[in-house]
Amino acid sequence: MTAEAGPREESGPLPSAWGPPRVPRDAADEQRSAASFELMAAVMDGAHLPDLLELVATQARALAHVPLAFIALPVEDGHMLRIEIAVGAEGERIRGLTVRRGRSMLGRAFASRRALSARIVDDQTLTRLPSGPILILPLETGETTRGVLAVLGRPGAQPFGPGTARQLLLFADMAARLVELAEERRAVRAGSAGGAQALGDLRPPWRARG
Repeated sequence: MTAEAGPREESGPLPSAWGPPRVPRDAADEQRSAASFELMAAVMDGAHLPDLLELVATQARALAHVPLAFIALPVEDGHMLRIEIAVGAEGERIRGLTVRRGRSMLGRAFASRRALSARIVDDQTLTRLPSGPILILPLETGETTRGVLAVLGRPGAQPFGPGTARQLLLFADMAARLVELAEERRAVRAGSAGGAQALGDLRPPWRARG
């Protein structure tokens, strides 16, 4: 059984499996703000798309206190999502994995533009991963969803609480907008008149394939 986690839910104590229990709301807000400012600084410094996406996954992993975070992006045909960025334990096992949008939790979060909290055992498309809790967040710019960011907990850990979901959803929202801004700046510097179109679906160019 899966459950959707919306961005407006009230904060609660972080599960002890993710780190120090009962992290105060203000401390969690500060951690998220610091992560967002670090990403903003990378954008202003002109970091390339692959580096930005890896930084997003790295920060999300730290915010959630989990062993693995990854980013899945649409492929050219529009019917699949491919895991392009994976940071942490088991990352090599899943990097490059593709799943159908209509038959996976990743696709459900992508299509609905809502965070999804579940367990790996509920999705046969992610059997390469340990059977822990997973939180999947849309990378949404306000106009469209560019991909999904996911954090995966240790096997046997409790599901992600609403406080953790809220912090990560806010971070994912900011991250998607900052990455889009970085691509617009890059397009302008390259002399392109279609900066917004250069965004495509945030597919890292070094991983793109037909």
